[in-house]
Amino acid sequence: MIAAAMVASLSAGVAQAATTESAKPKAPPAAAQAAPAPAELTSREKAGCGAVLVILGKVATSYPQLFAQKGNDGRGAQFMLEAFGAKGRMMMDEAFEDGAEQGVKPTKVYEDGLGFLFESVRPEPGESNEAAGKRAAMALLQRCTGISTN
Repeated sequence: MIAAAMVASLSAGVAQAATTESAKPKAPPAAAQAAPAPAELTSREKAGCGAVLVILGKVATSYPQLFAQKGNDGRGAQFMLEAFGAKGRMMMDEAFEDGAEQGVKPTKVYEDGLGFLFESVRPEPGESNEAAGKRAAMALLQRCTGISTN
């Protein structure tokens, strides 16, 4: 659910970014300029983010037909997701190295990462599952990649 929402959001973002230069604002909004740098990810976040990003990368490489239908916009999204997959593998490696230094087995590191993900996708009171999925996907996208969704 999270991966699907992130793929859909990224595909839409790539299509939106393909607008003509004259239609684009000349300077980023003040909120984007003032956005603070994300804090260092914990090992738990690295494992969880890494798992999601690896899945996104696998979607990009395993299902190229999903992106081919969108032409160049689709190829741009596919390339971005492949890059996320590479970043995810690095994040998971770092999380496993951190765990090994602390005597934590890889399975426990991975389970802790999944725990981070599951905590992130809990619906808020009165929130639909779809809305929770979209909210969580955007929050995870920002936390895991540093890409602002504003």
